Formats: sequence, structure tokens, C-alpha cells
Amino acid sequence: MTFARFPELNVLIANAGISRTEDMTADGWDASDAEAIVETNILGVLRVTAALLPVLKGQPNATIIATSSNLAFVPRADFPTYCASKAFLHSWLQSLRYQLRKIPVEVLELAPPYVQTELTGAQQASDARAMPLDAYTAEVMQLLELNVHPRGEVLVERDRARRWAERDGRYDATYVAMNPS
Repeated sequence: MTFARFPELNVLIANAGISRTEDMTADGWDASDAEAIVETNILGVLRVTAALLPVLKGQPNATIIATSSNLAFVPRADFPTYCASKAFLHSWLQSLRYQLRKIPVEVLELAPPYVQTELTGAQQASDARAMPLDAYTAEVMQLLELNVHPRGEVLVERDRARRWAERDGRYDATYVAMNPS
């Protein structure tokens, strides 16, 4: 049925994501927010990929782009399930990319930094610490156009340091800076 509805589909952009703070020390904490995040951020991407992969495998120049987050590499403690869901996607996309290495379906991971969107609420869209959405979009489009995405990761310059914090021996300092006590 999917092939009949989308016979020429050659690009899937899986941009699922909800983000909520979680205080697991609170007396009334339960796992309902975490379950909703996993349902959307992980299972949403897996399900849409499973549904459309058979079509994509039959197309020339097919691409899957899924959005993780730079928080997959150095998490914020107040968004534990969100960060973990994006770390899951990072790992899963590596495996998918490897499994599809002999099939002409490119697998890209878009790992944005903190961008002026409303992901965590209206205040984020005007937060001066966040990257302006127009600038982020322009840089991503340029990276895609120039085919600059080593290891299948589409990373803007602004947040490459976080991506490589562990490799470069800056993980602990970066984590503390992002999670002040």
C-alpha cells in the first residue's frame, strides 16, 4: 500500500521530537512524560522508516534524514529522556547506515544545536543563546548542497565542539557547563 501511495518517494525526513524537562526527584514523578518522548522520538522514527524503507530501496538517489540532537553527545540532566532518545537515534542511524551500505539509500543524521524554535516552549524561539533558525537552516542547506557530512552526520559549525567533547578530553567540563549545580 505504501508503494502505491508514494511510488516515486526518494527522500524521508524523520523530524520527530518532543522535549520535556523531567524532575525524577519530585515526589509525583512518574514515567508518563518519558514514555511519550520515547513513543514520538524513537518509535515514530522507527515506524515511519519501516513503512517507507521498501519504497526508498527501489529508488535511485534515495535518502533518509533523521533528526537527532547535539544533546545526544553531551546531555542536559534536566531533559534526560529527550537526550537519551536522541542518543538512541544516533546509534540506530549508524547501524542503519551500515546495514544499507550496499543499497543506494543514503542515511544522514541531522544533529542540531540549540536553535530558536519552540521545541521547549515559546521562550526558546527568542532566546539569544539559541542559534537563529534562518542561520541554522542556511548552514544545513549549504552542507547538504556541498555534500559535507562526514560519517553521515550533518553538523553545523556552532556545535561541533560538543560533538567531539569526549574525543577531545573536554566532556566533563562541557557537561558541567551545560548542567550547573
